[in-house]
Amino acid sequence: MIKRWCRIVISGVILVSSVLVYNIFAQEHSAKAIMDKVFTRYDGDDSYSEVEMVLLDKKGYERKRQLEIYTKDYGKLIKTYIKFTEPADIRGTAFLSIENEGKDNTQYLYLPALGRARRIVSSQKKLRFVNTDYTYEDMQRRRPEDDKHMFLREEACGQGETCAVIESVPKNNSQYTKRINWVDRNKELILRTDFYGRNGRMIKRFKVLSMKKIDNIWTAVDVIMEDFTNNHKTELKIESISYNQGISDEMFSLRVLEKD
Repeated sequence: MIKRWCRIVISGVILVSSVLVYNIFAQEHSAKAIMDKVFTRYDGDDSYSEVEMVLLDKKGYERKRQLEIYTKDYGKLIKTYIKFTEPADIRGTAFLSIENEGKDNTQYLYLPALGRARRIVSSQKKLRFVNTDYTYEDMQRRRPEDDKHMFLREEACGQGETCAVIESVPKNNSQYTKRINWVDRNKELILRTDFYGRNGRMIKRFKVLSMKKIDNIWTAVDVIMEDFTNNHKTELKIESISYNQGISDEMFSLRVLEKD
């Protein structure tokens, strides 16, 4: 009788363990599928936008910048070129980011005072991008396969929308220990990301403040990145954007980057 009871208990434990393992696998698979859709969603073959950047310090002091952003889609990979046009102290500063298959982005920063572009190496990816609340790591897309994803829950977000809340833990080097993402499933857009540092505390938050459907593409037109450690914010407001303009490949070259 005792042996039979032990066999029943052991069988029950195995069954419960199997169910838990299956549920975890199902959650990971579902979360990965959602993040894959976000990464591969159609957002134009290329785009050109004019953007206002607002830097806000802890005392509420504002500094404004103007910039132009060019992007081009090369299948699974994209290239991005950013050029600051105002004010005078940052005019001409430019940034080029080129995605690579299976490895980190190739990034260059051009500073007019130096007269040449310098490459951003892996050890510099955690540094702030031109004194904003974005780091060079933030300036590149995070590939879904670089993280382990877990579906946490669903909750209301945006304007009557429901978001999937997904935890993403990096498999490789990152300045963050994890990211918690709020994903609008219908629009396949990340509306919010909380970033956690080595101490396990949330150190930054990215949030979409408003979005519009432009040329049939849902576009985040007003976003903000908040750094809680420095009590500083960077807001990006798209003033105009055009998709599928046939932007030349030459735009994403070192020759254009270093052209004053």
